[in-house]
Amino acid sequence: TTSFIVYTNGNVVNTNGSYTTISDAKLKENIVSAGSQWDDIKAIQIRNWNFKVETGNETHRQIGPIAQEVEAICPGLVFEIPDRDQDGNETGEVTKGINQSVLYMKAVKALQEAMERIETLESEMAAVKAQLA
Repeated sequence: TTSFIVYTNGNVVNTNGSYTTISDAKLKENIVSAGSQWDDIKAIQIRNWNFKVETGNETHRQIGPIAQEVEAICPGLVFEIPDRDQDGNETGEVTKGINQSVLYMKAVKALQEAMERIETLESEMAAVKAQLA
């Protein structure tokens, strides 16, 4: 039974749609609440784009951030992979990528902040309506 496939176009497919990480508290230390992610998430531009034909990647329209733009806001989210020639030798150039899993967690934190702001506004609006009634 095939349960995990990596395709040549870069897609990864598994049978249950679950991608996990070890997260047990017994393995961690220095656990503190994350600070605000509001400004970072608000500043990250989500773009539409497609790969250039010469990359050999599929050229369909995609959505997502651009590494150089993210790097200016959150340098820790960006990593570099050395470019190599056909013989496997480094060319001196790099290709940048984004640690998507950390970006997602930043977005979850920002969503929690947004939910708190909405709940506060709802409470304030209810109080104003009660005063007007």
